[in-house]
Amino acid sequence: MPRLSSLPSLIVAIAIACCGAAAHAQMGQAPMAPAGGLVGSAIQGFQELNANGPGWMYYGVNAADRGLGYNGSYMTLGGFIPYGEDDLGGLWAADLRGHLSVYGGFFSNTGIVRKQFLGGTLLGLGVYWDYDGDLNQYPTNGALGTAQYGQFGHVYNQVGVSGEWLTDFGNLRSNGYIPVGTTAYTVGAPGQNGWFVGNSILCQYGLDAALSGADLEVGAYIPGLSDWAGMISVGGYTFGNARYNWGSGSQAGQDVVPYFGGVYTRLDMTFVKNWDFSLQANNDSFFDWTGFARLTYRMGGSRRRNVPDQVEQPMMRNEHIVRAHQTPIVAVNPVTNAAWNVIHVDSAAAPRGNGTAETPVQTLAAAQALAANPYDIVFVHTGNSATTPYASTWLFQADNQILVGQGSTLQLNTATCGSRSFFGPASTTYPVLTSSGNAITLRNGAIVDHFRIQNAPVGIVADNTLTTGANVNDVQIVTNAGQTGVSVAGVPSGAVNFYNMNVTNAGRGLWVNGGAPDVKFQGLIASTAATDESVLVQNLTGGSVNVNTTTDTLSTSVATNDVLVASAPLAINDTASAAPAPIQVASNAGATNKIVRIGQATITRPSQQGVLVQNNTATQTTFTNLRVLEATNEAFASLSNDAASSLTINGRSSLESLSTALPAFASNDAGTLDVTLFSVKSSSTTPVPPAVDPTAILLQGGSSGGFTISEEFVVNGAAGTASNVEQSTAPAVTVALPP
Repeated sequence: MPRLSSLPSLIVAIAIACCGAAAHAQMGQAPMAPAGGLVGSAIQGFQELNANGPGWMYYGVNAADRGLGYNGSYMTLGGFIPYGEDDLGGLWAADLRGHLSVYGGFFSNTGIVRKQFLGGTLLGLGVYWDYDGDLNQYPTNGALGTAQYGQFGHVYNQVGVSGEWLTDFGNLRSNGYIPVGTTAYTVGAPGQNGWFVGNSILCQYGLDAALSGADLEVGAYIPGLSDWAGMISVGGYTFGNARYNWGSGSQAGQDVVPYFGGVYTRLDMTFVKNWDFSLQANNDSFFDWTGFARLTYRMGGSRRRNVPDQVEQPMMRNEHIVRAHQTPIVAVNPVTNAAWNVIHVDSAAAPRGNGTAETPVQTLAAAQALAANPYDIVFVHTGNSATTPYASTWLFQADNQILVGQGSTLQLNTATCGSRSFFGPASTTYPVLTSSGNAITLRNGAIVDHFRIQNAPVGIVADNTLTTGANVNDVQIVTNAGQTGVSVAGVPSGAVNFYNMNVTNAGRGLWVNGGAPDVKFQGLIASTAATDESVLVQNLTGGSVNVNTTTDTLSTSVATNDVLVASAPLAINDTASAAPAPIQVASNAGATNKIVRIGQATITRPSQQGVLVQNNTATQTTFTNLRVLEATNEAFASLSNDAASSLTINGRSSLESLSTALPAFASNDAGTLDVTLFSVKSSSTTPVPPAVDPTAILLQGGSSGGFTISEEFVVNGAAGTASNVEQSTAPAVTVALPP
């Protein structure tokens, strides 16, 4: 069928043919007799049918790419069949139309029409039953995830009322359309959280609705087109569906299709005796621009050249039921090419839920039992957790699963709509978890995002079953002294990433113990008067630990999160620690190289040492922007690390010790030093033999490299000198002090 874009050429071709026929007749020349033979007989038969056939029958082609509330072109076989006259002079007829669309859909219009002459005018009234089975007119364009719902088209029925007043100068017409039965179907809803349906996520919500409405037009014959009975009509229309409301999403409680208005204009012409042509364009805020071109052949001649002819003219009305439609598209995992599966948890939900969006389960234990497959998502709603936290001993049941809390900005990757955030709106309120043991235990490929964990012996655990890494983002951990916020214990390999973390008064904040993981931690570790370390890195046999040295964000093949709604500062703030040292890097053994980098740490008033780096082999340890204030013992001690190890301190780092008997910095390593400090303050009054002056910096063992104090060196209230630096064993470390 021709598309709307091809209509101009079609109109030109018809106009040329019709104008040629008109000119031929005006010159008074008789038409040639048809030739003999099969072709001639066919032409002769067609001419006889045209002249003497049943005038009530017509055939039409409606060419449209996007019509008003429908897609695609269609063919029409119709009849306007007069059958009686009443006592008041009214003429009754049946208006019957059957249509077949290019998508194979059948629809029809069955009407009873009464027309009556009023002076030289004609008044008509019709009542119609419209059936529309053209439900497959919405191609899915090959989009993944639509198979579950198909094209989401439906069969509709409608009652229509039409009226017209026809004169020699123009026409006035109006139609009303009233769909009956079920008139709307939806899947999901517009806006935030309207995309969760069952255990699926929708990239695009689904809507299929038959619209009620009316139109009104006025038409006038155009003098310049009188040879073709040319008429221009202008009109307006309104449509909507107020019978159904959205049940969720940002438009919950509102009409599925609020009423909207539009305008249109139509050109009607009769080129020759049997051929009628119409071209219409519509515009409104819902469908935007739509339109059609219609060419109709009527047996026995046109019925629109004058008022008497129009007694047998079908009424002008929409033949398709006007539909609002959007095909639902399911979010598809780009790795598995299957729909994402989401299990919903809501402690405020009714009991005996099944984990769908409509009926969530109430507990994490129930969700854990349902989440049995790789890439399952468990979406934890806030529920009542602010007052009654979720009890959690969460264990992922398969690899690559996602545990995400309501308010998260996690963006899920899809094969159907790219990367999108589904778990918001973004919020600084978190689902709250508590535990009598380990609140969350990680598994290979796991993602955890947007939770608050409180009063758990261990907040998050990665253990020796983790071999290919996991990701945690935007988690707050608040617990009691003597407990642990994050534990990475014996992980043999893989990247274990913690982004935008906030660990407060967790006893031991971050504990990396054994194995050879690559740990990345970004966020805040804050504690006051803790008996355990803020950061303890020990017993590594390989791998790396980076704490607050990068500004990366969560990024995997299935999910990303680079939106920091409640951004935690990159800092370690430890005050009045009762631990042997608030930060320890100790006993990392073996010949495999190990890297430990710790940044942005401020340690204030530790009861013993500030930082301890001890008994490491082949370990490269770096501190950036380290501040130790008012340490009771050494502010920094690096002890018994082997020759394959190194210690680097850089950035704007400073050390302060209140001890009168111990130096501010002490080292007895065999490795390499690359220490640059902004400031060193020592209260030492005690020399370390053979020194005779108070020792503020003690460099023993077999270290080499450099030790620099760039701005301030104070010993017991006075400017420090080289005599306050004791270096007793070769090879020597190059020391540079402020002038």
